Amino acid sequence: MADGQAIFDTLNLHEFEVIGILDSYKNSYKTTTLDTIVKRNFEHLDLGQLLSAFSPVFVKSYGKGSISSASFRGTSASHTKVLWNDFAINSPMLGQVDFSYIPKSFFDEVSLLYGGGSLYQTGGALGGSVLLSNNSGNRQKPLLHISQTGGSFGSFNTTATLHLEKEKASSKTRVMLQTSKNDFSYYNNGTLPSQWMKQQNASYLNGGFLQQFSWQINASQHLSLMSWNQWNKRNIPPIMTNVYKGGNPEEYQKTFFTRNVLGWLYHKENTKIEVKSAWFYEKQHYYLKTTTSNDSAQTVTLIDSKNNTSGFYSKGKWKQQLKNDFTLNTGIDIDYNRVESSNYSTLKTRLTTSFYAGINKQFAKRITLDLLLREELVDGVLLPMMPYAGVNYKIIKKEKLFFRASISRNYHLPTLNDLYWYPGGNPNLKPEDGLETEAGVSYLKKLTKIISFNVEVSGYYNKISNWIQWKPTDYRYWTPENIAEVNARGTEMSASFNVNYGNWICRISGFYAYTLTTNQNALAVKKGYSGRQLIYIPVHHGNAFLYLKYKSWNLGWNSLVTGSRTTTMNPADSYSNTLPAYWLNNVQLGKRWLFNKFNFALQLKLNNLFNVQYQAIIWRAMPGRNFEITARIDIL
Repeated sequence: MADGQAIFDTLNLHEFEVIGILDSYKNSYKTTTLDTIVKRNFEHLDLGQLLSAFSPVFVKSYGKGSISSASFRGTSASHTKVLWNDFAINSPMLGQVDFSYIPKSFFDEVSLLYGGGSLYQTGGALGGSVLLSNNSGNRQKPLLHISQTGGSFGSFNTTATLHLEKEKASSKTRVMLQTSKNDFSYYNNGTLPSQWMKQQNASYLNGGFLQQFSWQINASQHLSLMSWNQWNKRNIPPIMTNVYKGGNPEEYQKTFFTRNVLGWLYHKENTKIEVKSAWFYEKQHYYLKTTTSNDSAQTVTLIDSKNNTSGFYSKGKWKQQLKNDFTLNTGIDIDYNRVESSNYSTLKTRLTTSFYAGINKQFAKRITLDLLLREELVDGVLLPMMPYAGVNYKIIKKEKLFFRASISRNYHLPTLNDLYWYPGGNPNLKPEDGLETEAGVSYLKKLTKIISFNVEVSGYYNKISNWIQWKPTDYRYWTPENIAEVNARGTEMSASFNVNYGNWICRISGFYAYTLTTNQNALAVKKGYSGRQLIYIPVHHGNAFLYLKYKSWNLGWNSLVTGSRTTTMNPADSYSNTLPAYWLNNVQLGKRWLFNKFNFALQLKLNNLFNVQYQAIIWRAMPGRNFEITARIDIL
């Protein structure tokens, strides 16, 4: 993770618990890291569920076990980059990441970079980035960790981690298996008459492992090798309006991927050099077949889509602490993607080379200035420069009260589907051009030895030109065009209050996001929808978390509010819908037993406590009240 300040000392400490969201408040850009309470108590969640409950990021889910995508600050899912140990795992075809396929238990740290701060890691993240990292240091506990969760709808989740070490070498193995019938009951208001029914064809099975090896060559050099392999199979249920269409429809998706990273790190005094290479491969198969409901059972729809993607990546980074409180950051990234798809006319490739250089300067320990320049060369074509400039100012010398502001420019390339999908791809698309500005204030205060709090307020305004939209044609297929001029602006607020007194720990935290995202191009103004919120982006979105711990007992309450969302830009459409807001509450109770050689914990969780019936995506069923029970054992 890129920081506004260089840190060149590494200390191996005993395990301890950090309470709260860790904010890098000294940076000129906004960044947050999920805390240890969340990581420990919600490790069975996928990444999409985790971000939805504990961050201002909006997560759009098609249902339990189904496609899940995330977006920052009113941008689209393809404007969110997800980096695993510095390498983007976004699909080169869609430009998105399915967050339901990312198990939280596979990572040691989850961090968020907002807006222009993403340029420190990658180009193209017009909204922000999610950073997933794995620690590689030795002397990590426990030796063996096993977690088993069982719950409603025939759901089971097993995770395990084995950590071995000898002298300068260490190995960490993580495995995961998720399965569910996913046959919950829901109220279907998409049929006449409306009625209760059970979801069909919605089961899923995901399994995988992440293997990590590390070797400390000497005091200043370190080698690491990581391999993440996963198999996913999910059936896709019919939408609520189609359950009586008949014809015995069959729809499923199968995916296998392997992601491998080899890295070398040199870290000594004021110099840090890192070189990494990676190979990714993914095989995806989507199948849909519908037939007539009569005895002849003739095929109506048949889609048998097979896609193979592979990527070869190299990355070099150099951080140097200079005199007079200057820090230099430079690097080069080389990405090569290759796609074979039954939906493309031929094999498609993309080669991207990115260079960046940044300088950080501190003045009197109260002012930090950042300047970064990033340049990308894509298949021999040079994109315009992507600059970032930011400042952080400590307003009061003896208080942790900080003001930050930044401005940046970013470019997002069309995805390979945008360019080459057959039929409909448009090879003449331009990159989306984003001008991003933001400012914020953060305040951290320790009132007493046992009580502390922090508050942060941010405002942003992003103007994105050449926004890519798919639109219908006269030939019964859709095609993408650079037709939208989108203004995304809003406010984000977060606060936490912490008490640590004797055997008691109390934490109260919350996020709120106010987001306006509208299309301001000439056609939108002419048609009268320039001020209408883009589809599936809530104006209001927030969550809150209460955590109480007394000795070995803990109680948690998570509340999530999602505002209403439009599903079409034209209010005159026959299917114009505004999905109503919904408010979900989840509560959990746990206890931990400590022994000499192992620890044992039990946790009971009730999801959707008040049995709310809602739709996150139009006509996609969501579960009502359900439970989970988790047993964990740590062998030390």
